[in-house]
Amino acid sequence: MVSLASIVAGIIHVVPWATGRFDNWAAWWGFGHILLGVTAAGAVFRDMGGGDYIVWLGNPLAVVAYAAIFIGLRTFAYPDGSNRLILAAALVAATPLFFSVRIEELGFRVGYLSSLRALFDLAIVLTAIRLARRESLHTAWIVVALFAPTVPLFVARSWSAYHGDIGTSLTGMKHGLGAWLTVLPISFIMFRGVSLLTMDAERGHQALSALLERDPLTNAYNRAGFDRRLARWRGGGAVLMIDLDHFKPLNDRCGHAVGDAALVALVRATTAALPDGGRVFRWGGDEFVCVLPDADQAGADATAAAIAVRYAHAMTGIVPGDLPVALSIGTAVGTLDHITDLIVAADHDMYAVKQRNRTKMPVVQRSVSEIHPVIDLISHPQHG
Repeated sequence: MVSLASIVAGIIHVVPWATGRFDNWAAWWGFGHILLGVTAAGAVFRDMGGGDYIVWLGNPLAVVAYAAIFIGLRTFAYPDGSNRLILAAALVAATPLFFSVRIEELGFRVGYLSSLRALFDLAIVLTAIRLARRESLHTAWIVVALFAPTVPLFVARSWSAYHGDIGTSLTGMKHGLGAWLTVLPISFIMFRGVSLLTMDAERGHQALSALLERDPLTNAYNRAGFDRRLARWRGGGAVLMIDLDHFKPLNDRCGHAVGDAALVALVRATTAALPDGGRVFRWGGDEFVCVLPDADQAGADATAAAIAVRYAHAMTGIVPGDLPVALSIGTAVGTLDHITDLIVAADHDMYAVKQRNRTKMPVVQRSVSEIHPVIDLISHPQHG
């Protein structure tokens, strides 16, 4: 049964890979499961009177199958990573099995294979945990749940085999503990062959959501991204409204490519200056909104000043030195439960700052020693 389940799971991955629908991770994962299913079937055929060549060839191939399955997940997690060392290690680990075919050495073979299986399953668990944390893939925890229990089970089976608690059958069953340690992993193995498909589906969903929620030029969140996060914001916080001054003259004189570069530079400067939990959204044109949970007025002002300084540095060399490049940043502080009111207040504050800037006509200087005039563009009134 486990043999058939592994082969079917492998085919489910290999066919889409062969037609170009899945990347190389599916080939490793799929062929690994097919090979695992074939070697498991070989153990049954050996018990039915098959020749020793099944043992001589099947056990080393089982090690390669373990490695291929792990490489499948690793390639899914790190598409550009190299797997040569893993394959080389698997071939080295499989070598002793070429010299063990006698039935009297069955305990060694079962124990050895179980130890290797436990190591590869542990490697899969650790990789899946890193995936879950790095990419917020909730389905990666399904992989953890399906592979983690078999680690101690295979360790226990290895211990049992080395202590002679198996019979002369290649299926590894005798009675009591030995039989249970053979049967229990099957309940997990039968289901985990398709677990990587669930992660791929979730990753695809995340990629689609990113396309829908991100501005394609700046990679800032758009209004759809704002709406999706709206319900998460509770308690106190601050809102910044950012506008690029003299943006139209910049486009007219230097071209839209430079204007686009200025927008990208602003988002990068803003993202680098935001505190933990802060988000930047492209509100429209050259206007951006920042949401700062738990920030007070001092924190909002400090973040705004940091954005202005980083933006000034980023614009060095992008635009001519005689062209005014400035930011107008309005702030509003209050409860994020009424974030729409905060955005309106920050917007009004930003326009008040812009009016003062038009009167003063400040220009962001290109030297570090002259950066401080940017901070004067930040408004400090309290909103609530």
